[in-house]
Amino acid sequence: MTNLYESNNYDLSFRGILSYNNFKLYTNNDTIIVSSDINFDINADYRSSINYLASSILGGIAHTIINESKHSNIDIEELEGKIQIILKNPLTLLNVKGYNEEPKIDSCLITYYLYADIDENNLIEFCNSSLNKSFIYNTLKNAINFKIKFILID
Repeated sequence: MTNLYESNNYDLSFRGILSYNNFKLYTNNDTIIVSSDINFDINADYRSSINYLASSILGGIAHTIINESKHSNIDIEELEGKIQIILKNPLTLLNVKGYNEEPKIDSCLITYYLYADIDENNLIEFCNSSLNKSFIYNTLKNAINFKIKFILID
């Protein structure tokens, strides 16, 4: 390849501001508002960092699979995913007395359901190899224990 910096790197820059207990991240065309680190209230109507992280992981991998399927002439007609994130030491985040262990994401369980005109073994092999091209997955795979399943639906 080339030693040209731009051939091997793409620089992104964002700006964020804390305003009225919300952190606003400014992108080129939008503002993303983060109201908390994590939200333990299932009825809350605001988005936390963990909500954005989960959508980035699930959506990023899904888009990689779809883009790779187009390059490989595999017609994926439907794709649905679900993600389960397991947090270690959540009571520390709630400031429960006596709990001071570092909170972290311990594991991430993802299941994708796909409908495609390809046999199941070839689809699963294709999806697993597509993970090699997912920058979200490749960035996080050494920090979070991932388990990803691909299921062909009829």
